[in-house]
Amino acid sequence: MSDEEIERLLELHHVDRQKVRLILLPTVVEGKRGKPVRGLKAGDFRLYEDYVPQKIRLFVAEASQPISIAFLLDLSGSMRQVGRLAEAKQAIRGYIAALRPEDRIALIGFADQRVDWITEFTTDRGRFLKRLEVQRAYGETALFDAVARAPAMVDQQVGGRAAIVLITDGIDNASTMNSFDAIRLARSVNVPIYSVGFSSLSPKMMPKGAKMTVLRMLELFSEETGGLLLPVYEAEDLEKAVARIGRDLRFQYVLGYYSRRSAWDGSYRRIKLELTQGNRTVRTRRGYYAKP
Repeated sequence: MSDEEIERLLELHHVDRQKVRLILLPTVVEGKRGKPVRGLKAGDFRLYEDYVPQKIRLFVAEASQPISIAFLLDLSGSMRQVGRLAEAKQAIRGYIAALRPEDRIALIGFADQRVDWITEFTTDRGRFLKRLEVQRAYGETALFDAVARAPAMVDQQVGGRAAIVLITDGIDNASTMNSFDAIRLARSVNVPIYSVGFSSLSPKMMPKGAKMTVLRMLELFSEETGGLLLPVYEAEDLEKAVARIGRDLRFQYVLGYYSRRSAWDGSYRRIKLELTQGNRTVRTRRGYYAKP
């Protein structure tokens, strides 16, 4: 949803944008086996901010609306291993081939301590693919720096039905920021992060009850922002992961509300969104910072 569309909806609700702040919640609802649940209305949800009920004032559920995807691609030297960068490029090419003409795509690359736009949001598939093709792996991995900076970069250009697709092997060896600060900054905006994490160790080879630290960190990034971790152990896992993300965004709900608290003191406010009925999984951002 564009800023202009949001403004029109605010006018319909007779809301003064200067007096309140719209808090957007991109949301995915899943049933059995991860199948998207469609056809829900605003009244099917209950929303709380720090345990206080909130009124849903904006609700968008149109699958026909354009989506915006920013691929956050790890270009560090470790992505050269066993052709991971080549696999990532192939998966991205396959994903955008399935998009509609009005959907927008962008590419952000990170390596060493740089996080840069390679291609800003565009509907020009040819231009995007040319820029994707010439990318090469180099340097070290500043994963936490990338997670901290990319959401704000994307949020400045799009709103509503949008997401970041982080593709990485998850090995951080160059960040100036720690993981906790990265999570804090990532969850300060309303862009979900889908983490596609390469791993050389299959779950079958892991000790019972163990979880790899790298994947757990990627999972935290995703959970806090309303996204999802999709581990990649084999080449076919990557294609499935990208297809899953596309399905999520195509059937994504966008809810909006105005906090009942008037003070904007920089504190973190937790959000809980649930369905009034049914045993289904609801994924959305877990909170936001009330920036002055």
